Amino acid sequence: MRALFVLNPGIGHLNPMLPVAQILQEAGHDLAFATSPKMLPSINAKGFNTFAAGLNWLSSEMDQTFPEIFELPFAEQGQAILGSIFADAAAHPMVADLLNICQTWQPDLIVRNDFEFGSCVAAEILGIPQATISISYFLSANALESLIGEELAYLRSTYGLAPYPTMDMLYPSLYLAFAPPSFQPKEIPTMESLRPLRFTRFSDGDLPAWVSQLPDRPTVYASMSSVFDTPTIFPMILEALRDEPINLILTVGTKQDPAQFGPQPANVYIEQYIPQALLFPYCDLFITHCPFATIMAAISHGMPLLMIPVAGEEPAGAMRAAELGLGKVLRLPNQPKEFFDQWVPEFSVESIRASVRELLQTTRYRNNAQRFQAEIQALPGPERVIELLTNLAHKKR
Repeated sequence: MRALFVLNPGIGHLNPMLPVAQILQEAGHDLAFATSPKMLPSINAKGFNTFAAGLNWLSSEMDQTFPEIFELPFAEQGQAILGSIFADAAAHPMVADLLNICQTWQPDLIVRNDFEFGSCVAAEILGIPQATISISYFLSANALESLIGEELAYLRSTYGLAPYPTMDMLYPSLYLAFAPPSFQPKEIPTMESLRPLRFTRFSDGDLPAWVSQLPDRPTVYASMSSVFDTPTIFPMILEALRDEPINLILTVGTKQDPAQFGPQPANVYIEQYIPQALLFPYCDLFITHCPFATIMAAISHGMPLLMIPVAGEEPAGAMRAAELGLGKVLRLPNQPKEFFDQWVPEFSVESIRASVRELLQTTRYRNNAQRFQAEIQALPGPERVIELLTNLAHKKR
């Protein structure tokens, strides 16, 4: 089988696709990634072939490529990224390049994720089966139609397809949901519930030596979005928690210098990056902006969550996790209240501190996370993923 993986150029879009690519490649299948030229070196470094496709940009530099998006009110930025970039500016050149790549390379299967739309059009034009890897709490076609229906109808008509029905192209064949069905209900017939996978080919770093020497007290780990400008979050987390009887670990990303946060007590550790898969076993609580794959990774370790969703689909995943008793949610002050249940507190120093205390002191959150951990471990794993994708590839027209 020859599979072409297509994505928008962001680490959060790439990382959930890497484990699937790894198991296919190690099973002897031929595959390549198609994405922005700027993203190719990081994918090549992980052992995969690539094709340059679409705009030359990175999601981490979105404020430079699409500065007009970040001139909008913060509450409108997520919708603008979905509609104006993913479904429009990035999708049109992606279709054109994919048509050329597929005519030459002749893949048997196209593998996308929830937020890449150009490949849907290319797959339909060329009669190539298409699978979707979940990187988000599932967004139904009905929910998406009100958000990006017009953009996708225009995209289809530009390349000679009937504009309507617009949304049928999104999940026609196979949707790989790396989550238990109790968290992500089977909302479409093509959805398969699978065990979250890890990319294990290359280490993306080592643990700092101090991690194994942490004092015997609860360890709270915080990591937030590197795409959206949320400069107050880490300082407020520090103010809320540095004097608590915990180990507090912050990873602040490559755009920030740990030194900028000034002197901290001995129980506070600030780094730009630590591999989460290596750090999670040492942690008792994870503070996160709620990317779907990260929620699943934390739950796979039986760890409760304090969720501070920033944009896009993140509030939906956060509210689902809270509904299931896996953690608590805080709403940023500039976010629309309609994205959240009315009981969700606003993000503040006081609400951070109170939430962390409750999550650490109330056993039901950890018990619920450990119950979901057991459900995840019982799900079908890599062999089933390979079987589903190879069976789908055989349906190529």
